[in-house]
Amino acid sequence: MKKKIRYEEPQMPESLRKLMDIEPEQPRKKKKKKRPDRPTKKSQKSRYSQDRPTKTRQSQEKAGNKNRKTRPSQDRSEIPKKPAGQAKRNTAKNKARPNSKAQTPKNLRSRLDSERVSKKKQKPIQAKQRPAKNTKIKKRKSKNFGSIPSAILYGVILFINFLISGGDKDRYIKGDKREMLDKKFYRTLPLAFVGLMAIVMLAVIIHRDQPTSLAENRELEQRPKFTISSFVTGKYSSKQASYMSDQFPNRAGFIKAKANLDRVMGKKEINGVYLCSDGYLMEGFKAENPNITKAKVDAINKFASSNKSLKVSMMLVPNKVDIYSHLMPKNAPVDSQTDYIKGVASMLSNKIRMVDVKQAFNRMKNNEQLYYKTDHHWTTDGAFHAYSELCKTLNIQPSNEHNFNRSQASDSFRGSLYYKTGAEIGKPEDIYLYLPQDNAPVIAKYYDTKKKVPSLYDSSKLSGRDQYEVFTGGNHTQIKIRTNVETDRKLLLIKDSYANAMIPFLATTFSEINVVDMRYFTGSLSDVIHNNVVTDVLFLNNVNTFNSDSSILSINE
Repeated sequence: MKKKIRYEEPQMPESLRKLMDIEPEQPRKKKKKKRPDRPTKKSQKSRYSQDRPTKTRQSQEKAGNKNRKTRPSQDRSEIPKKPAGQAKRNTAKNKARPNSKAQTPKNLRSRLDSERVSKKKQKPIQAKQRPAKNTKIKKRKSKNFGSIPSAILYGVILFINFLISGGDKDRYIKGDKREMLDKKFYRTLPLAFVGLMAIVMLAVIIHRDQPTSLAENRELEQRPKFTISSFVTGKYSSKQASYMSDQFPNRAGFIKAKANLDRVMGKKEINGVYLCSDGYLMEGFKAENPNITKAKVDAINKFASSNKSLKVSMMLVPNKVDIYSHLMPKNAPVDSQTDYIKGVASMLSNKIRMVDVKQAFNRMKNNEQLYYKTDHHWTTDGAFHAYSELCKTLNIQPSNEHNFNRSQASDSFRGSLYYKTGAEIGKPEDIYLYLPQDNAPVIAKYYDTKKKVPSLYDSSKLSGRDQYEVFTGGNHTQIKIRTNVETDRKLLLIKDSYANAMIPFLATTFSEINVVDMRYFTGSLSDVIHNNVVTDVLFLNNVNTFNSDSSILSINE
């Protein structure tokens, strides 16, 4: 098989080169082929309007001139003129050959001119496009959310919009697939809702009912009994609604979540508790209808008139919302407890002595802590100063503070308001007990638990959630306390939980004390008086409880 030989142009003789005044050809360097710029329409016309030249020596030189774009084109005036005889020879050769040297500069010049025109036309287009790109970049940089909460809110809105409309589905998802996804979504949504309801119903059935709420300091609604009469009158449905509200599964967890959200939003009042200065938590106060308050005072007056042989007195203790009102948030909608106490005192019978502790507390509030910061009760120090004011009013010699050993019982007390907020706000506090130095014997009989103990303290409550129950073990329906105090004064104490911290001091002054909590007591108060020897009666309540609770109305039954 014959080898293929590449065609090569014959070399020009030296004599002919000299006659044509052509410089010796320089060896060409191999260059990487570059893709030429796309010519404009005018350059295309000038390029293809000429006949395609054959591969002669002049055409190779023309191609070499074309590749060297950096070489500037010369004007006609600058081109050196050749002799007349030589010019005639060239013209004769040009007529004989179509691709002559005389035509080459023209074609090359026209092509260079067309490329310059095309570049000039392209430059303004590029100049216009660059500002457009810059403006887009500026728009992206100018998009700013301003703050992290607004960015989060913007993201939540986008997420909700995506759940509702599915985003820009028409743009990213094809029609058939979009319809299939929509069908799956609208089928899954009702199934998920039904499943959630089934889980809630199962949780309600399994959940055990709680008797009381320590956080709210009240008894919770229990499951009502169904009767036809209650169903017809509508009492059953209302009790059932209250029962479901009080006994809802994980109710405390939902309350805590809401409380933390309110706190993050900057609220100063959470679940009826104000976040005050110096770490205090306080309940607000809203006075009840004056007619209801008058009915309560009239019941006390009637009791005093029915038991003329008894020395009746009343201690209405202001809460810390009144004593430490300067720590409350500004413009808090709270009524004045001072005015409320004055109103009650003005309606009391002359046979009833009103014990005023407000003046003493105002003198001591800057020097001593009279109330717990996280609880609605007063401290042991506050109870002792109130006991001293009672003895002054009754003309009784109080026990001296030096007769007691002030002992710390706990350093991790978190009160009822700490739990009522739901967010568990506040630092642990100390509980102190006043223990008599003479270790005088005391016997306490609890009627509801039928126990007799030689102490007014229950140390087991210190390991529980409500450590304030260390005083008398918490609230009881009726307690009978006997002491070795040599006196004929015997006291009937009608009280709320504030009195629990004062009872150890009263036990050093009275020989016998009968304690009745009307909120839990279901018997007859007149039977208690007739079955026991009583010389003095004390109604001891804090303003909030007396204002909101109506159990005092049954004292004459």
